[in-house]
Amino acid sequence: MRLKALLVDDEIHILSNLSKILPWQDMGFEIVGLARNGKDALEAANLHRPDLILSDIRMPVMDGITLLQKIRELNFPCEFLLLTGYQEFEYARTAIRYGVKDYICKPIHYAELEETVGRIAGEIREKRKTLGMEKRLHQARDLAAENFLLHALLGQETENGALWEEEEEPAEERRYAVMLLDFEGYSHHSLPWSAHERKAWNLRTKHAIKEIFGGVFPAGATVLQIREGEWCLVVPAKPDSPPITKRSLLPGFERLRQRLREGGEDGLAVRFCLEPRPQAAQELRAAYNRLQQMLILNPPEEWFLEAGGGRAEDLREIWPAEDSRMHWRWIELLGSGLRSGNQEVLEQVVAELKRYVGHADEHHAYAAVKLLHYLLIHLLREMRELQMLPGEQEEALWQRLQRSLDLKDLLSLIVSLIGQSRACLSSKKTSELLMMTAQNYIQRHLGDDFGIEELADHLGISTSYFCLLFKNHFGETFVEYLTKQRIELAKCLLRESERSIAQIGSEIGYQERRYFTKVFQKYTGMTPSDYRLKETNAS
Repeated sequence: MRLKALLVDDEIHILSNLSKILPWQDMGFEIVGLARNGKDALEAANLHRPDLILSDIRMPVMDGITLLQKIRELNFPCEFLLLTGYQEFEYARTAIRYGVKDYICKPIHYAELEETVGRIAGEIREKRKTLGMEKRLHQARDLAAENFLLHALLGQETENGALWEEEEEPAEERRYAVMLLDFEGYSHHSLPWSAHERKAWNLRTKHAIKEIFGGVFPAGATVLQIREGEWCLVVPAKPDSPPITKRSLLPGFERLRQRLREGGEDGLAVRFCLEPRPQAAQELRAAYNRLQQMLILNPPEEWFLEAGGGRAEDLREIWPAEDSRMHWRWIELLGSGLRSGNQEVLEQVVAELKRYVGHADEHHAYAAVKLLHYLLIHLLREMRELQMLPGEQEEALWQRLQRSLDLKDLLSLIVSLIGQSRACLSSKKTSELLMMTAQNYIQRHLGDDFGIEELADHLGISTSYFCLLFKNHFGETFVEYLTKQRIELAKCLLRESERSIAQIGSEIGYQERRYFTKVFQKYTGMTPSDYRLKETNAS
């Protein structure tokens, strides 16, 4: 890790000696600038962002104390070492107030200066190392929470230990508020975009949502994307957290709309659907389904919907309970049939839909049209995720959906699309090949921080499709499989090497020893140290 130093003194011979006598390169420094007054030094600091400024106090134009003050006002994270032939109390008091690291008195004793600079360099590196570890620790926690909650939203059970939190509350007792954020009209709006453009837009939008709503929720929010143009915000429900309301979300809503206007995307309408009642992790899938249902059945002009309030209560009249149960069953069957390539399941859905439409009477006609309309939109979005639908055909279908369609028209379109999916399935990569690629990727990146999104992107498939394929193929979730692979490698390294516990943890993706110990103990029933001792005694 090479550090940057800026040298400042109005006496040219001292400046020359400082740059030549000290073994800067051996101490790991690069001299990025020489300045003869504080004004020039401030410009150089703005340009190079040095780690250490070695400066005289008495200089023309701007003295060393003023330079120190200006640097602190700009919040540059650099250390300051002052050279002075004056030892007045006022200088020392002012410099200490602004965080000067040390003094060197003139005439300069270069051996002492070298020792001081070396010590400061060590402190800078140690501080950077600590900050880097804290940053990686924070990223790892976010990634663990994201993976855990994504599996929960998809209805896939995962061990509570996969959720990395401090031991303040058992995982099974945690509750969450859930909000669905949807961009109405995204599917049609994004038709002219290439796959790369769609991916870039969704990534930018996810970052914008995190930035905008990061300050709205004091307990933090995990932003998850199940499919394009739609995000789920999962917020820990704490007893002392203020309630999430339409009013509290309005500033974020306005900022998001402003971002869209600035990007020339006025055609997209932002919609929020909130489930404020605390949900356990195993209840998140059902809550997500309810929010999706509310968005599709309520007018797009309504930007905010809340489960259990307003129009949402009328859904039982619009959509009878029996239809609702069939609807979610067909959604699940369509998804699993398309993603696994199971033709029998798809044929079963077609047969059941035909029977349903054939028996629909006048009293259920409105609900049946709504149901098939929703199924068709869901099918279009699923086929887009799986890259089964040419852009021109998708655009034509969206144009047809702008017109009023009866039951027979809707059924005909659904049957036609399901039939088309069969030809696409035969030409796509098999799930076996995709999972072999995923397995190789995991083995090559065991020591890295990566999650479902990175791996799904590497395979060129959606996160929800990846989770389904992975669970079907390996019989466990991605998080469970990754943890097992890492711990098995750790056991091998503990048996066969003399590396420290911290080094082994870092090599397999756990930068924080305490968390590595916790996961290892949960998996094996003993700490890494105890495991190593047991294996050593056994051999």
